[in-house]
Amino acid sequence: MIALLLAALVTGALPQGETRYRFELGGEPIGTAELKVTCRDAGCAVRWSVRTRAPDAAGGAIHARRVEAEVDAEGRWIDGALTVYEDGEPFPGRGARGAVPVSLAELVLARARTDAPPCIEVFDERTGEGGKACARRGAMATWELDVRGEVERVRLGTDGLPAEVAIPAQRVRYVADPRAEVPANPPRLYGVSVPGVTAGAARRFCGTPVDPPPPGARLARVPAPTASGPSCREKTARWLDAAARGGFTGRTAVGVAWDGSAFAWHAWAEVQVEGRWIAVDPSFGQLPARGPRFTLARYAEGDEAARAAAGRRVLDCWGRARVE
Repeated sequence: MIALLLAALVTGALPQGETRYRFELGGEPIGTAELKVTCRDAGCAVRWSVRTRAPDAAGGAIHARRVEAEVDAEGRWIDGALTVYEDGEPFPGRGARGAVPVSLAELVLARARTDAPPCIEVFDERTGEGGKACARRGAMATWELDVRGEVERVRLGTDGLPAEVAIPAQRVRYVADPRAEVPANPPRLYGVSVPGVTAGAARRFCGTPVDPPPPGARLARVPAPTASGPSCREKTARWLDAAARGGFTGRTAVGVAWDGSAFAWHAWAEVQVEGRWIAVDPSFGQLPARGPRFTLARYAEGDEAARAAAGRRVLDCWGRARVE
């Protein structure tokens, strides 16, 4: 998911403390985040955690990601612990010795000395992929950051920890809020537009190539591509029920589709016909579904593991990716 970032040209040790944030996407609260820094001797233990509710079209489940790292007093990882947790499951992180975990870049850069070039080496804790992060002082207690090519705006609080982090290109904002909670209901996804190229130029979205043309199959027995409901997910679920009653095996697909004027987040159905999976869009009335569209994840009714994986995949791409 999306992490806070840090860097290393600071006037002293990292500030200690703990801050809770309201996590917003496109102005809508979708979850919470917490940053905790505890230092002793020459090192600090850092924990950055995010809890988000997946949008309705991706199942609506709550997903959690947490990064725990041991760094030196200036935020650099040397050889301490580094663990990434996905929904409670621990995975060894991948570090770059002497660089700053990307989940700390904002905190470190926002404390950069003005007498030194405000650039540092950072790395992604999950992949180990490295890059640069640089900063420029703005008005008052604000900084403008470029973290591995992503522009951010950071405002520091009185405790030295970030009070607000905005990532305009992703429409993401973290705002310090001790009362922040994960929303009780899934946030809206269906119909939210996705920036990027037009339909004729679309090739990839969030690392996924455009769906291939539908395979040939006899579709006379497949139910008509219509269903009632207030959202694409509900229309898809009701259409899949009708398909199951007709003897067809089906599943839900989640991704991004061209709605005639723009790309938008969407959910549709896939049904097995003559051993081939055919996309059907009951929201757009298409049998087979037409492109361009990008399928990010699929899950069948009752397959909670696949549904949870779909939610994580959507959250990874939601807000940060463009159609290319």
